[in-house]
Amino acid sequence: MRIASIDIGSNSIKLLVAELAGRRSLLPLRREKSMVRLGHETLLKGHLSSEATVKAIRTLSVFKTLAQSLGAEEIVVIATASVREADNEAAFIREVEARTGLKIEVLSGVEEARLIGLAAASECASNGGTGSKTGLLNIDIGGGSTELSLMAGTKSKMLHSIKIGAVRLTEQFLTNDPPKAKELAALGREIDAALERPVREMKGARWGMVSGTSGTILSIGAALQSLSFPDTETVPGEKTAGRLLPRITMTRTELADFNAHIASLTVAERKKLPGISEQRAEIVVAGGAILEHTMDALRIHRLRTCEWSLREGILLDRFSDAGPKATARRTELDRHLAGAEALGERFGYEGAHGKHVSMLSQKLFDQLRSLHGLKAQDRTLLAAGALLHDIGYAIAAESHHKHSLYLILHSELTGFTDLERQIIANIARYHRRAFPKPQHEYFNSLSMEDQSKVWMLGGILRLADAMDRSHESRIKNFKATLRGERVRLELLTARKSDHERWAIENKKDLFEEAFGVTLQLV
Repeated sequence: MRIASIDIGSNSIKLLVAELAGRRSLLPLRREKSMVRLGHETLLKGHLSSEATVKAIRTLSVFKTLAQSLGAEEIVVIATASVREADNEAAFIREVEARTGLKIEVLSGVEEARLIGLAAASECASNGGTGSKTGLLNIDIGGGSTELSLMAGTKSKMLHSIKIGAVRLTEQFLTNDPPKAKELAALGREIDAALERPVREMKGARWGMVSGTSGTILSIGAALQSLSFPDTETVPGEKTAGRLLPRITMTRTELADFNAHIASLTVAERKKLPGISEQRAEIVVAGGAILEHTMDALRIHRLRTCEWSLREGILLDRFSDAGPKATARRTELDRHLAGAEALGERFGYEGAHGKHVSMLSQKLFDQLRSLHGLKAQDRTLLAAGALLHDIGYAIAAESHHKHSLYLILHSELTGFTDLERQIIANIARYHRRAFPKPQHEYFNSLSMEDQSKVWMLGGILRLADAMDRSHESRIKNFKATLRGERVRLELLTARKSDHERWAIENKKDLFEEAFGVTLQLV
């Protein structure tokens, strides 16, 4: 199966076309990158300019055509900091889809860290000897944010996304060319302040190897190799898309020397350095400072570059566990529900009830496929919403459905995009009381297609929640069948279920309204 991913970053837009070569294995066929600089001014102003949008659409159109010409059966497009922080994010996504037909998924910072960590662990930990056994820590410096991923094999142990990126900090602090000492000092203080919490939370964590991904780190590694810094080692790399990409090991000491050197140069002078492209020369001082301060804060002595990053992580996550005849995201349910369960545990949810309602919701979804016509991904959103529908009790019992919406919207939920988290939050919110309404802010912010999903999945959840009214898992099995404009629901249980029957009759309203049917309980 041939697939493609497009990463819309703050500094560049990147394409990867690859062939699935087995479990957790990709064969990259073509990589392309265009320095669109979508985050230029956006990260400071919080708005994507018309000029940036036009450039992005032009690049995305070219990349889509190229991917299709290479036989890609599916193209996954994701966006990171510059889009997720823009006040016109939704308008940008709609315009891109209208002009190119590509649907953008906006990743949360933590989900971005998870996918990058997955890629680094899959490609580089095994070559690091101890990395796969005692853990891999990966550092990724993007234009708008820096991600730290502590991995045990391909499973994430700790993830952090920090709002310090090479483009963001260059525009915020480095206005002179070359930068003045006071600018560099202010830059360093900003980085140290941003690292305080991650460093505190990672205290006591252990890893056997440290890798570095992203254009900034790869460029610094290439420059160190070309300039023949004394301690630089070249490690044999893999032949990727027709070219050999060496991995470089850099020490903290030589990085500090390199940073001091490039900070004394003008942008024009930096452009002449081997390994530093013209566009990279403008932001490499900030990027190098982020890396140096991160290595200092975490007491990292050496780091090895790794070319695989977000693009590869997306494809590994979505497709590599699937056989050639399997659907995309075949194994996503267990993985994503682990993230939802972790969030539920954080807020002390009633796990037995949440898991039982989630199971009942999924059974209803499966038995009524001919009624709703939704996709496997929507089943996952329903399952997550069902797991988390009652976490609002952590705030108060009264209006807990609204509190559930708030907590899901404002919490990190690994395994899901920002949009998916919004849909999950709305599904949980409508498990009781009011129907979805246009005046409901978070519901109204969704597209018409996603609002329709919330209606249907919220209706299924409301029914499943009623089937566990007693919170004693009395109903484990049932049979739901569609007969014309009527859904017949037969409860298959020998246990007394009067409370559940009463609740079903009183909570079937959203289900009936969403699907235009009558529910008959037998």
